[in-house]
Amino acid sequence: MRYGVLADIHGNLRALQMAVQTLDSAGVDRYIVAGDLVGYGPEPNECVELVAGLDAICIAGNHDLIAIGRMSADRCIVLAQHSLSWTSSVLTNRSRMFLGALPLQARTDDGVVVAHGSLDDPEEYTTRPATARDQLARISAEISGARVLILGHTHRPWAFSRSGTLSTRADVGLPEDAIHLNPGSVGQSRELRARARCLLLRLDEGKATFLALRYDLAGCQAALRDLGLSSRSCHLRPSLPAAGARATRLMVRRLSSR
Repeated sequence: MRYGVLADIHGNLRALQMAVQTLDSAGVDRYIVAGDLVGYGPEPNECVELVAGLDAICIAGNHDLIAIGRMSADRCIVLAQHSLSWTSSVLTNRSRMFLGALPLQARTDDGVVVAHGSLDDPEEYTTRPATARDQLARISAEISGARVLILGHTHRPWAFSRSGTLSTRADVGLPEDAIHLNPGSVGQSRELRARARCLLLRLDEGKATFLALRYDLAGCQAALRDLGLSSRSCHLRPSLPAAGARATRLMVRRLSSR
């Protein structure tokens, strides 16, 4: 089975179209969407419609729940609060119905478990090894045959097994026990370079491939400005010191897991 894995689309239709086009070309059998279809970007209804047409295994993220009034935006940054207010005002009834019907967690018959932030909380950030290990221990204990835990929310790609952080620069081999995979954000990049990030999960080969795709960033930024929204809503570029600190943390994690 080959899954195309998407997360944190955030209303960025151009990035979503590039991700789907690329994954379709890779011959995926089905899509998994780990939440946050809307929020930030200029095309929330179009993104919901595209995802609905994929017949994906799809769960709700915190932005989806906030946009339909089921969760407070108090924990969001100001940029997100402004974009969510606009998003909520333009969502169609059809989009609201689709988002409102999404579960908080899903699983496949072949051992993939999907949530947004964590198994219990769509607003929790799973970024620390100890937290990720706890999540993996839970799916192994509570869900028969669970092999892969897909989470989003952080907007950053990560592969983590019980042995530690794994490099996402090459194919990641799936271990015999459970692994956590975060594909990164399709539509709201927080890396130095704006890319549409997604994941090709090949259960049939025991591999996962992280993808970072160029898309029409300028077009998305122009669409945001035309709507009176911040052009930063599709790319929150970190400062160089913050990026350097994150790179150092990742290196320490990899070295400590050897």
